[in-house]
Amino acid sequence: MVHKLVEVYRQYGLVTGLFYGIDRVLQRLSSRLRLYAYEIMVQPITDQPFLPERYARRLEFREIRRGDPEVALMPARPDIKEARFAQNAVCLGAFREGRLIGYLWFCYGQYEEDEARCTYVVAPKGEAVFDYDLYILPEHRMGYAFAGVWHGANQYLRKRAIRYTFSRYTRFNLASRRAHERLGGRPLGTAVFLQLGPIQLMAASLWPFVHISMSPSRRVRLALRPAGAGGANRSRSDHPEYRCKT
Repeated sequence: MVHKLVEVYRQYGLVTGLFYGIDRVLQRLSSRLRLYAYEIMVQPITDQPFLPERYARRLEFREIRRGDPEVALMPARPDIKEARFAQNAVCLGAFREGRLIGYLWFCYGQYEEDEARCTYVVAPKGEAVFDYDLYILPEHRMGYAFAGVWHGANQYLRKRAIRYTFSRYTRFNLASRRAHERLGGRPLGTAVFLQLGPIQLMAASLWPFVHISMSPSRRVRLALRPAGAGGANRSRSDHPEYRCKT
């Protein structure tokens, strides 16, 4: 046990390792107890390809819609997938020789988080999306599928005048952070959600910084904007209306 704890802290660092340990203990106690530690990133949409042309032309990209057979291949729970379609989320799939190899979800305007009680609101309006759940089917993970999905998503969004895409990843997933950084993603902030049955506590580096939810219907809203764009991601002193919302 001591060796395992040392390995966890060596891999994640002191703070993230502590969060990881707390979350594991909470899960053992009850399925209604969780700790989610997120890093929020922003990535510019560019005109640069993520794949060499010889690989890109082997792939086809198209939207996966409600009722398409590919929806059944996604590991998310049926109610989660239905909730995503209900909020007009777009699922972009990457196909090779007609077979799905991976996909990415994104929302325009705002995204209703399906783990924590949080709504991410993205800006500038009409120029940003929130992406999530980039998934590569297991049999394709040793190739260029990850870069391929991003290549297709970048092209799809650029054609629609989108300049930025925001995302969140768990701080326990170091591989995801490194992959985003290689593609140009930059950290924007952090948010930690502690769920104790019907109660959720949030502490974040983004406004409103602290939030308490006493019921599933109460969600915190985090406004996301690229650094330097103005109007969001400000410090507490910039918000005279700052308060702890419930």
